[in-house]
Amino acid sequence: MTESALWSCGVLGKVHGLRGQLYLNLAPGGLDRLELGERFYVSEEGAGEPRPCAVTRVGGTDRRPLVLLDLATTREEAVALQGRELLAAGAELDAQPHYRVGDLLEQPLRTASGRLVGDVREVLETPAHEILVVRAPDGADVLIPLVDELVSLEDDGLVVVDGLLDEPAS
Repeated sequence: MTESALWSCGVLGKVHGLRGQLYLNLAPGGLDRLELGERFYVSEEGAGEPRPCAVTRVGGTDRRPLVLLDLATTREEAVALQGRELLAAGAELDAQPHYRVGDLLEQPLRTASGRLVGDVREVLETPAHEILVVRAPDGADVLIPLVDELVSLEDDGLVVVDGLLDEPAS
C-alpha cells in the first residue's frame, strides 16, 4: 500500500535513446514535485496500486525534462511505461500549500469585498497552473487562475482578490 498523498510530476512521454530515458510531460508544479519528492511511483494501467520506483537520473531542461527510472534500463522497457503518470511522495511535498479538487467543486466564490461570483463547477489543469471554472448567477462561466496570490480558501468558500474581475454594471 502506498502513501495517501501522491503528487503528480507528469506523464511519461517519448523514449529518448537506448538506455530507457523518457521525456516527462510536466503536470502543473511537476518540476518542483520531482525535485522535492522523496519516493516515487508509476501509475499502473487500470485502477491498480501505483508501482514504487526510483528516479535514478534527471536531465534535459526545465521545460522538457528527461527521467531515468529503475523500472526501465532498455528502450523496450521504457516504451512499456509511456503514458503512465510519475507520482512523488514525501514530507516536503505534504507541507506545500495545496487544494484538493473535490474540496473546491461546488464551493461558492466571492470577491474579497463580498460580491458573489458564482460556484466552482470544474477545475482545469493547464501547464502553468489550474484554472477554476466558476458558474456565475447569470449562467456564464468565469475562468479564474488558481494561484495563491489571487485565490484563497476560507471557511465559507473561496475568495478572489478585488480588482481581478470586472464589476457588474449598475
